[in-house]
Amino acid sequence: MKAFDTAMGIELELECLAGQVRQSRQIVIVEATGKTHTLPIPPDLRDPEKLRESYQKLGVTQPIDVRLVYDPDERVWLEPLVKAAWPSASFVERGFGARNYADGAVVKLQLTDRYFRAIAKIAFHYFLTQFPDYDGSEPCFSGIRDFIINDGGLDHVNTFIGERGNPLLGPMMSGGRPDGWIAHVVCAEIREECLAHVQLFVCKEYRAPVYTVRLGAGFRTRQWAATGHIYKYFGDGPRGRFSGEARPLVVTHVAPELPLEPVVRADSGPRGFGNRTSHV
Repeated sequence: MKAFDTAMGIELELECLAGQVRQSRQIVIVEATGKTHTLPIPPDLRDPEKLRESYQKLGVTQPIDVRLVYDPDERVWLEPLVKAAWPSASFVERGFGARNYADGAVVKLQLTDRYFRAIAKIAFHYFLTQFPDYDGSEPCFSGIRDFIINDGGLDHVNTFIGERGNPLLGPMMSGGRPDGWIAHVVCAEIREECLAHVQLFVCKEYRAPVYTVRLGAGFRTRQWAATGHIYKYFGDGPRGRFSGEARPLVVTHVAPELPLEPVVRADSGPRGFGNRTSHV
């Protein structure tokens, strides 16, 4: 989260802690061109060499102004850390930053592979609960197991997950939207390969993407089969220990099939794989 600090005349990183928004602990570097870099300093960063490495990754070329932003009680350890990283550094009091940001702040969200691995885990576990012929240890699932367990960056996400064009819920096939309810939809099917579909936080205000997860191929114990459930929140809030209820969905075929879109997009990325069922 970033906002322009009118008192300091620079753009700063903000953080939200326990519902309160404040300036992050950071070093702000302004280049001669006016370009601004921010270097956050987490509380567990006490190694000056690691601080220098983080700075070098910013690619700063011509710094003309450097600001150290911190709470007064952090000065006792923060200034020595900066001095150890850059022995020639000196400190001058600059005063306090702005208390209010009338122009608001800009929030930048970036999905990592962990988000998509979580989607894959939901899909895989759901599939195994619906098709007990599989226990998840089969060789055909080795790829999805490795994808879920191991950090691998975004390079392999499109191999396992694509964004489905056909809606999962029948009422949405003609553009219908939920009217006042919120739900998650999870479905699974067996064709030439094992697939699962995940759509989280389906509601009127949010056009939730439908993710199709390719779980594995090459091991079959049954002919085509499909299943699905909607996990719908109660409209009047939790009831005892439960926030909602799960309901099974009726399966119908969809034609023609639409190819999946890659969830990690590049200017010239390949298109994904097809799917053939809808759940209503």
